[in-house]
Amino acid sequence: MSALQQFRPSATNPWDSTLAAHLLSRATFGAIPEDVDQAVAWGMERTVDYLVNFEGAEDPEPAPDTPAPPDKAERTFAGLSPEEVRFRRQENQQANHAAIDDIRVWWIRRMIRSQRPLQEKMTLFWHGHFATSTDEVKSARHMLMQNQFLRSQCLGNFRDLLAGISRDPAMLRYLDNNTNRKQHPNENYARELMELFTLGIGHYTEDDVKEAARAFTGWTFRGDEFVFNEHDHDKGVKTFLFETGAFDGTDVLDIILAQPCTARFIAAKLLRYFVCDKPDEDAVEQYAALLRGYHYDFKPFLRTLFCSAYFYSPAVYRTQIKSPAQLIVGAARSLGVTVNEQALAVAMRGLGQDLLAPPNVKGWDGGETWINTSTMFVRYNLSAYLLEGQAPFDVSGPHAKRPRRTFPLSHFGTPTNDLAQLYTKDLAADAAALTDSLIGRLLMTRLDAQARQWLIDQAEITPVSERATRVSHFIMSMPDYQSC
Repeated sequence: MSALQQFRPSATNPWDSTLAAHLLSRATFGAIPEDVDQAVAWGMERTVDYLVNFEGAEDPEPAPDTPAPPDKAERTFAGLSPEEVRFRRQENQQANHAAIDDIRVWWIRRMIRSQRPLQEKMTLFWHGHFATSTDEVKSARHMLMQNQFLRSQCLGNFRDLLAGISRDPAMLRYLDNNTNRKQHPNENYARELMELFTLGIGHYTEDDVKEAARAFTGWTFRGDEFVFNEHDHDKGVKTFLFETGAFDGTDVLDIILAQPCTARFIAAKLLRYFVCDKPDEDAVEQYAALLRGYHYDFKPFLRTLFCSAYFYSPAVYRTQIKSPAQLIVGAARSLGVTVNEQALAVAMRGLGQDLLAPPNVKGWDGGETWINTSTMFVRYNLSAYLLEGQAPFDVSGPHAKRPRRTFPLSHFGTPTNDLAQLYTKDLAADAAALTDSLIGRLLMTRLDAQARQWLIDQAEITPVSERATRVSHFIMSMPDYQSC
């Protein structure tokens, strides 16, 4: 069967809450029962169209204010004494760190509240793909500009994404292309462009790296704007991927996009993100051809994927380990948590996904790497914080490349949730009904009879007023809860 074949509901395989929950778990950060019911009522195609055609949905979260980038701030230091300059620099660094915290909080809030959930999930995908860290960029404004750019283009055209990210101040600084001059070409951006962003290892040579670096000479920025410094650009003839000409960076991008391996590289990465950790080669080839056929437009590509029988196949269902973002945002949504989102950013860092600070230019490996003895401890105790405000663990984590300012979760106050409103004493009095409802809300799948009965037994020995919280805690501590 072709991996592109559309899913057709049937009497034996209907479009039901199981498949609707699967779609929403993968295409968003997790659903609540009302979302699943709506998706079932709409049907698969209308639900997918709603997800990918998000432009008409409300986007109410304004971006936070950010300080001027360091090079622009330095221009105001003229005439100051050395002591005053040091003081101003320290002030600016503190303001920048605070702004980065604000951006993380703002982004997590968007993940939880946005009416455009696929947009936020794809923004996170591109943040991991074009991995850029505030540790090196050192400008909250430029990190926010990049985040907004990725959001605006997340389901657009890959050429536009590549052209924009190649001119992006955060990326230019992160991979040192702002110092790439014809006298001393810097190869960092050219190398990562091919190895990690487009072609993949084995599809270019060291000579290609050198020639591409020459093509990107003179690409820099000033303040918040991209600048092409013609004086620093190498106008000479270059040979890149078997083509010869007086190429600049734009020409290099076009040559890269013409390579079949580029479509395979991007298709495989999208399949790993949305489908399974190890997609089979036939599926990768078919989706690579589809991506080329759509001229690298991602909206029709994802629509085809989310409507395919391949996406809903038993081999794909509940095979992905939740990323920290998926785990935390999904829990906050399903429980109706009200919390200082800074606590969620700190918890996410402790789980290994520090927003705006990927571990390296490769981004996050994902998959099974999300789980280790340290992160499992945090995962299993996260529910104690979201459900009851307990924070019996340190979530600062060793995942950052340098120590970060951090606090215990209790520093951010006690979260509240909607369980008491959702499950009143009358509803909680029926242990079996309560358990089934919470399984549907938190797991969105069926448990085997033995596990279900164990939860019912625990509910029955718990005071009615505490049942919803205790059963939720048990469910969120199950291995099943770590996957989607």
